[in-house]
Amino acid sequence: MDPIKKTFSDKEGNHLLVALYFCDDEYKQESLHIPEEFSKVEIIDIDITKAYIEKPIHYNVFFRMSRWLMKQFILNEDAIFTFICSTDELNSNHKDLLPQNYRWQLFDSLFKHQQKESVCNETINTTDIIIGPIGYQTFGRAFYRTKHTPIVHIVSSYLEEKQRFYQ
Repeated sequence: MDPIKKTFSDKEGNHLLVALYFCDDEYKQESLHIPEEFSKVEIIDIDITKAYIEKPIHYNVFFRMSRWLMKQFILNEDAIFTFICSTDELNSNHKDLLPQNYRWQLFDSLFKHQQKESVCNETINTTDIIIGPIGYQTFGRAFYRTKHTPIVHIVSSYLEEKQRFYQ
């Protein structure tokens, strides 16, 4: 399936490009070994790219992005969404936090806010994947519905392998 992409501009010269990438069926079955009864479940990777790393971006862009992501989650009823925080450098006022930890906390706060505001009638479960020693950690998360609980451990393993790439 083709990725779904959306650009969020802050009207001050910076923007976020958000893309949802779907794992193909062959990869899900042959590499992840998703059981046949869950073969139709989509595994969707969230990719967020900031156009100009060195320039700040207005917070309302993050709120619009998170609202759009929640809408996509609701529209894709048979999907598990995954996200890994980038370890790229980050200019912020939070010098005591690693860039990936700051992104993690921001993404978590936005998710919780959207979950309260959401019209989603189902509980949205999350599984967090944090690997590496303190100071070198990477942070990942899977978002899923209760009906997908039997395979979330497979998706978690998938996220762990992807995170090793970032270390």
